[in-house]
Amino acid sequence: MHIRFAMLMLALPATPLAAQDGSRPAIERLAAVHAELVRVTAAHPDALWPGFRPDTIPVLYVVPDRGILLLGWGSGAAPAGFTPVADLAGAVWQPAALHTAASTGTSLGGRDVAQVFVFPDADEAQLFGTTAHEAFHVYERSVARDDRKFGSGENSFLVSTYPVFDAGNEAGWALEGRLLARALAAGTRAELAERTREFVAAREARHRALGSDFAEFETRAELNEGLAEYALVRSLALAADDPGFPWRADAEREVARHRARLDSLTSDVRQSLRLRFYATGPAMGLLLDRLSGPPWRAELVRQDLTLQEMLAVASGYRDPERALLGRAARAVDTASLGRAAREGVARLRGIRRAQADSVLAQSGLTILLRADSLPGARFGLCGIDPQNLLQVDSDVLLHTRWVRPCGPGLSAEFTTSAVQDRRAGTFAAVVAPADSVRVTAGGRTVALQEGAPETLADLRLAGPGVVLQAARAVVRRRGSTLEIVPVAEQ
Repeated sequence: MHIRFAMLMLALPATPLAAQDGSRPAIERLAAVHAELVRVTAAHPDALWPGFRPDTIPVLYVVPDRGILLLGWGSGAAPAGFTPVADLAGAVWQPAALHTAASTGTSLGGRDVAQVFVFPDADEAQLFGTTAHEAFHVYERSVARDDRKFGSGENSFLVSTYPVFDAGNEAGWALEGRLLARALAAGTRAELAERTREFVAAREARHRALGSDFAEFETRAELNEGLAEYALVRSLALAADDPGFPWRADAEREVARHRARLDSLTSDVRQSLRLRFYATGPAMGLLLDRLSGPPWRAELVRQDLTLQEMLAVASGYRDPERALLGRAARAVDTASLGRAAREGVARLRGIRRAQADSVLAQSGLTILLRADSLPGARFGLCGIDPQNLLQVDSDVLLHTRWVRPCGPGLSAEFTTSAVQDRRAGTFAAVVAPADSVRVTAGGRTVALQEGAPETLADLRLAGPGVVLQAARAVVRRRGSTLEIVPVAEQ
């Protein structure tokens, strides 16, 4: 499971010999599990996911009431508090009286690591699979980008409002689980494609009734937890087929158990609905393996698709839509429409940039708000006029009439045109001449003179087109520009 990386904080003394507290058997067992994961996946490069290499990802194994074993750290000094385990290369140990912990991604010594909680009843195959799952989360985060879905996770807070008492939605879930199981059991490719299309149709129908926010939550959760669980199932399947894997029967049992979960997606009401994606995600991945082969994994990332969208394409579910679009394109001169649209967009960019430039080229005092010292180096928006807001480009907005920037300890209002640069974290507006703008700090008038920056408390600014209050801000006059950098209170 992975929601966010969290720092594991321990302040316990290390002992020079891990075996002294009776933990040696557990350490050797976990080291053997980790070594097998490294060996099996190295023997099948990119078999789980292109670029995913468990041998490069450190793993923390939390042994309840015993301590924490760190494996795969590599060269360099072990993190503070960890002691090398005698006669076990690459293993370091820290005693800790932890009764429970999450299997998740965490951070140690400035590095992202996988964390696995060692349940007392977990066998080696289960630990093997869980390690693959959590290591995949670390990999996901390492390649995540703001502009694509893979690795970005889902909005887990929606679990608190998800319609779990909607009988129609629950029935739809149960149907989808059975349709996925039915597709996985298909004997021919034609049968596989037909049954996959049935699943996609059922899923899309349920999502139309469910609503876009919850539908996106589901598809993102399948990319997040579902693909990590796919890595788990795929690693266990590889292990079960490996003659040298010491726990083959257990690995086969785990693979079968995961597939069997599809028949009971809604039956275990004691657990969070989020666990459903641990079953649907890997099932959808395994269907794609059969429909498209390994290339689908890189294609999903490249095209920024969800598993559901990939299945719709791979199964031929989208073929009628493509045929209709092809006919429409042949009936209309789409090439000329495309050229006209590109020319129109180019003109629009020029017009909008000229509008923004003309606003800032007016005579008067330019008020420049900078978010350098605010969280995330950006302002919030406490009020906009959507009828009078124009996009200049992807990061620049022109508020032609009214906008209220805000932030910790800051409240501002422009009743004139203002240019917002989201990347730079600035607002700029030209107001009346400087002598018509009054600035006070703690009730004392501040002269707007050229000079070094000055930090002011209880800053208030008022003039035609602008009102601003800041609990604390750095103010500097540069010619006809007054720079104001609000400082968030500690």
